Amino acid sequence: MFATFRRFRRAFGLLRAHRGAVFLGALGIPVSAALTLWMPALVADGVGVVQEIGAAGGEAAGRGEGLARLTWIVLTLAGVALAEALAKYLARERLVTASRYVETRLKDDLMAHLVRLPAAWFDRARTGDLISRLTQDVELVRFVVGPALLHGGLALLIVPGGFVRMAQISVPMALVTLACSAAMLGAMAVLMPRIGRMSRLVQEAIGAISQRAAEDFAGVRVLMNFARTDAQAGTMRTLGEEYLQRNLRLTRFRAAIDLFVHTFRNLVVVGVVVLGAAAATRSSLGASDLLEFVLLMQAMVWPLISMGWILATFHRAVAAAERIEEVFETPPEPSGGARPVLRGQVTVQDLTFRYPGQEHPALAGVSFALEPGAKLGLVGPVGSGKSTLLALLLRLYDPPAGTVRVDGHDVLDLDPAVLRATFALAPQDPFLFSDTIAGNVRFGVSATEAAAGDDLEVLAAVEASALDRDLEQIQGGLEAVVGERGITLSGGQKQRVSLARALAANRAALVLDDTLSAVDYSTETTILDRLRRARRGRTMIVASHRLTAVEDSDLILVLDQGRVVERGTHRELVQRGGWYAEMWRRQQEHQALEGGGES
Repeated sequence: MFATFRRFRRAFGLLRAHRGAVFLGALGIPVSAALTLWMPALVADGVGVVQEIGAAGGEAAGRGEGLARLTWIVLTLAGVALAEALAKYLARERLVTASRYVETRLKDDLMAHLVRLPAAWFDRARTGDLISRLTQDVELVRFVVGPALLHGGLALLIVPGGFVRMAQISVPMALVTLACSAAMLGAMAVLMPRIGRMSRLVQEAIGAISQRAAEDFAGVRVLMNFARTDAQAGTMRTLGEEYLQRNLRLTRFRAAIDLFVHTFRNLVVVGVVVLGAAAATRSSLGASDLLEFVLLMQAMVWPLISMGWILATFHRAVAAAERIEEVFETPPEPSGGARPVLRGQVTVQDLTFRYPGQEHPALAGVSFALEPGAKLGLVGPVGSGKSTLLALLLRLYDPPAGTVRVDGHDVLDLDPAVLRATFALAPQDPFLFSDTIAGNVRFGVSATEAAAGDDLEVLAAVEASALDRDLEQIQGGLEAVVGERGITLSGGQKQRVSLARALAANRAALVLDDTLSAVDYSTETTILDRLRRARRGRTMIVASHRLTAVEDSDLILVLDQGRVVERGTHRELVQRGGWYAEMWRRQQEHQALEGGGES
């Protein structure tokens, strides 16, 4: 049991920061429980006084004394009821509020840890699973440090206290009630896990609908293109029907449990009344005692139900805490290291790298040197290792020690934040935020420059990426909102926004990973001409399938199956007559024949 609760040590550790609120809330629990158990006795006393007044008949003294006692009992009962409500409110408000703060802090800590994890970890992670851990799992852990403490504490005080008082009234009736309550609690403990399983099935159905809807909305153009909108609508109807059926089963089962609980409770009350009536005929039990006994039973029903609810939910919370701890136990990417000012000089020496679990290396024996301000071109077939080399240079994956150096520093010895702040990346498949075009371009601008409000760098980057040629056709220009993932822009426009973002960052080195693959040849020529003027001495590394993008490079590497098979300048490689020369000839012929349109 101790090992089970250790899984929640992180959440309870966060709860310590709110120990003042927790103390007040915890103080309200025994007060509320004591007052709850006192009220049936007051009601029974009041009934007893009413009986005494009736028995006194016309006797004025006895009647007046009885009315005075009854008034005191009624006022006391009203005060106790009010105090019980306030104590319960205090306990609920303080404990549940503290648990909400714990939930928020746990989500913040989990998110902060996630963004520090290595890129390789995300290669195996599923987005839906991560969202589930950030939402549903954290909510289940919150249940343990908040509602479970509140309702569990009340149940642990009211139920035993109620049985003690019942035993003082009538031991046989108390034993019968105890046996029946144990049976009901056992039944709840058995039935509630089934509700948990059915609830998870409903949540899975909701997740399936959300996932399908997200994919359909993102790929609506593909659905229209292949005339699959009706088929997808049918799929959504099927998923919706499955959700409906699961929800109906859950609703019916919950209704059946409610029926069972209320029926069982009423049968127990009937049984107790019968036993009490039999005892009353023997003058061993008074009417007021019987009433108090029944009211105690009523007061104990909800705590008993809540105990079953807690038992049923606790095992799900344990599993949720384990899933959260799995993320926290994953070591984050190292954040320490040297923090020099880097100029963009790159040296790669005999670099061999294979991805985890892969037999064949993605790169083998790669070596080159690039001086600050120089340009490196990386070309080769699909899967030749170009993007892998760029990822290692940015330390998205850790290369072998001593194989990749920037300004003479092993990248493993550098703070990753400093390393990545040196290189501005424009990937082939750019990610744009649901923001304006200008907002996406400014994303890489430092906070200091952004606060200064100087948009000259942004405008220069927009011009250098040839994005300005399209702004007149885009309603709103730079202030146009591009939609989720830039859905309102063409592929070439998204790539140019990404390129402008990298240029506006104004870093020492620029990395282009097939950034111009979706633009036409005319636009590509314009961009390359403007890039030559906009480089301003920055180191540039360009991986591309289009050889015109690397034509002016100081060094071109031709990669094939992770190995450098050709190296040299454009003129040297064309004269050599190898793979590069053949691809150059074909692309020049293709460009002359088609010229291409932007996709």
